[in-house]
Amino acid sequence: MRLLSKRLLTAAPLCLAPLTACSDEPGPPGVLIITIDTWRADHLSAELTPNLHALAAGGLQLHNAWTPIGLTTAAHASLFTGLLPPEHGLRGNNHHGYRLDESHQTLAEQVKAQGWATGAFVSSYPAGPEGGLHQGFDTSSAPESGERPTAETVGLAQAWLGAQAGPWMMWVHTNDPHGPYAPDAADLAAVGGGDDDKARYRGEVHQADRLLGPLIAEAQARGALIIVTADHGEVHAEERCGWQHERSSSPVVLRVPLVIAGPGVPKGRRDGLVGLTDLAHTALVWAKLPPLPPSKIGGPPLDLLTGEDPSRSTWAAESGVCDPECSPGCAPAGFLGKDLVVFGADLGLYVVRPGFGEYGDQELAAVLENYSLPSEPSENPDVDQGRALGYLDQK
Repeated sequence: MRLLSKRLLTAAPLCLAPLTACSDEPGPPGVLIITIDTWRADHLSAELTPNLHALAAGGLQLHNAWTPIGLTTAAHASLFTGLLPPEHGLRGNNHHGYRLDESHQTLAEQVKAQGWATGAFVSSYPAGPEGGLHQGFDTSSAPESGERPTAETVGLAQAWLGAQAGPWMMWVHTNDPHGPYAPDAADLAAVGGGDDDKARYRGEVHQADRLLGPLIAEAQARGALIIVTADHGEVHAEERCGWQHERSSSPVVLRVPLVIAGPGVPKGRRDGLVGLTDLAHTALVWAKLPPLPPSKIGGPPLDLLTGEDPSRSTWAAESGVCDPECSPGCAPAGFLGKDLVVFGADLGLYVVRPGFGEYGDQELAAVLENYSLPSEPSENPDVDQGRALGYLDQK
């Protein structure tokens, strides 16, 4: 259920001219990472996301970007560590009992060690500090339960950014368009209206874009590197269990939008296969800071800003949970029976479904040799937090 009504924030026009025209002199370096919860890769357009579409037009859009899992806490752990779930240990959300161990080094810790200010402003509990995602952030703001309005989160982020005079890195997470959906009437009308969940989802995508506009404009004016992506997508009517992203291992959940813009960022569209685990490395290369420890099972990270079309040969991922009604044959139900999947650069597919078997392109099977099945979470699930987020079960 929604815990708070979603407030409005008037959007300012984006500074889309060359960055030298936005600021007389370049300021200290800054990195803005925006993650939009449950944002599908096919919902980045001039109609739905005018601000982000304009940002992509002036920067880089990576059309073939992937998350390793359809759950918020675990996906962000991969983004900030550069590691896949079997390495960082999170195979579910914080309210399921998973937490990033402090032994894993994060992007925020790396830039903080170089004297950068760091701030995290997030709109939902699964993106909060209880899952260990706020390691390395000097300033950390998150709801204590459920979610809070995007406008509130963006307002706090803008205030923090306005106080920064030296190098900085900020993470901002919106819970729009995660369900249940209640977009502002004007945002719903802007995308054609409607009274079903698909229409309301589109309205929340537009709402997130509108509310993020002023923050993006400020970051552009400061000459920051801006990275905008999603933790995962969403199932609509493509599968047996619509609106159940945590139960899916399909491209509508695992493929995500990815836009990068800023000084030195090449412009255009890239179609090579990349992943969330490449983003921390890319930010550190851009900032000329030391790298994080590389993934042992995911291969070396890619620098997405070389001007070439970067591409991995494969991408390994997993479903959030096993639900036999959504993923026929999977067993046991919950975290121990989830799908393990490999996508090839040409979108070839190989799937291991515990309880059912395996299927797909056997040439991709070797990728999973070191990809372990999950263990039970180290802590008990917080059922109340799950229910506050709209999840009906805690498998």
